[in-house]
Amino acid sequence: LLQEIQRFIMKETPVSICEKNFLLEGLWEGKRLDGRNWLEERKLEMTFGKDWGSCQVNLGRTIVLAQVSAQVTEPRVARPNEGILMVNVELSPIAAPKFDVGRMTEEGVEINRTIERCLKESRCLDLESLCIISEEKVWTVRLDLHILNHCGNLTDACSVAGLAALCHFRRPDVTLKGDLVTVHPITERDPVPLAVHHHPVTSTFAMFQMAGTAETLAVCDPSRLEEECMGGKMVIGVNAYREICTLHLAGQVLVDKKLVLKLTNTAAEKAKKMVEKIKQSLAKEEELRKSGAPRGFAASLQALSIMQNNAEKKEFDFSKVSKEAKSLIKQTQVNEEVPCQVSRGDHSIEVVPETMEGIDSDDDNEADDLEITAEKTRAEVLNEKVTEHIDLDDSEEEETVTLTTV
Repeated sequence: LLQEIQRFIMKETPVSICEKNFLLEGLWEGKRLDGRNWLEERKLEMTFGKDWGSCQVNLGRTIVLAQVSAQVTEPRVARPNEGILMVNVELSPIAAPKFDVGRMTEEGVEINRTIERCLKESRCLDLESLCIISEEKVWTVRLDLHILNHCGNLTDACSVAGLAALCHFRRPDVTLKGDLVTVHPITERDPVPLAVHHHPVTSTFAMFQMAGTAETLAVCDPSRLEEECMGGKMVIGVNAYREICTLHLAGQVLVDKKLVLKLTNTAAEKAKKMVEKIKQSLAKEEELRKSGAPRGFAASLQALSIMQNNAEKKEFDFSKVSKEAKSLIKQTQVNEEVPCQVSRGDHSIEVVPETMEGIDSDDDNEADDLEITAEKTRAEVLNEKVTEHIDLDDSEEEETVTLTTV
């Protein structure tokens, strides 16, 4: 246990007391480190890959990659007429140094169970439509969530990425002739989308409680530093119809009824906006797929490049250009031509307008303006500069004294 604690401390730098006090004082004054309000979330961006069921979500600087796959397996004994939905959250050192490869931490288990309850127990996905032959063969849909960068609020990012990937996924079409099951590839038949009844999205609130007071402060979409300093958190899963799908409360913070109702209403409004954004992103992806325009992760990186110009096309009317040009030509005044004198030299040609006087003539005029009145020698000029002569007498000379040793 001591070795694990030392290894964790070496990988993750703990938050100092000064940082924590600074953060808490700023929150109680209504200020957050990134400039947001208490109930303001970060910018949400979604990018879909070329394969079906591939989606990348950027929630601020938190990045999550979701991938959905499907295969034919046997159903569970308890539910022989339903398919299977599996959720797997992978936390690797790419996201943060505190995560290890192949080891699920408590944070990873908590995120995995929260996403499973939000998607599976809410029955947003029609599992009965995934049944091929009752008690024999069903579709098993696997949702893999890879955390690429951890900057806080992994639950919300995983929830949006998983829901968008499930809506974007298409499974192969299946035909049944007797006991023979035929799975048609995408090249033969169009794939079939999953039946999604509603769209539940989680909203995470970090809660802080000042020492010596009973008041609890809730902050929406906490950052990584806020998560390390918070006293507890509440995760609320709500769909666009304002129906609560899951509720998770962790930590040691006093929570009253008014705070729960306030956060639930905030989560419902936030979920409605997120679901609309997911639908808009899916519609945009479908248009790009039909038009054959560049799409996928590579195309999104090119679109974000500073060398890319995505200005909209504009149409210009050039029918009136000729008329305006003719009117401008008529209004302009014609400049008179000035005659010039051309003089040719050995290796040069000089063109001088008649209105411009030559350089030689200017020199001659300057010479004519000068007149010599008198001439003086150098000795006379120096004598004029001397104002007074000083003669030194013999009395002013210094006396010299010779010192002899006795």
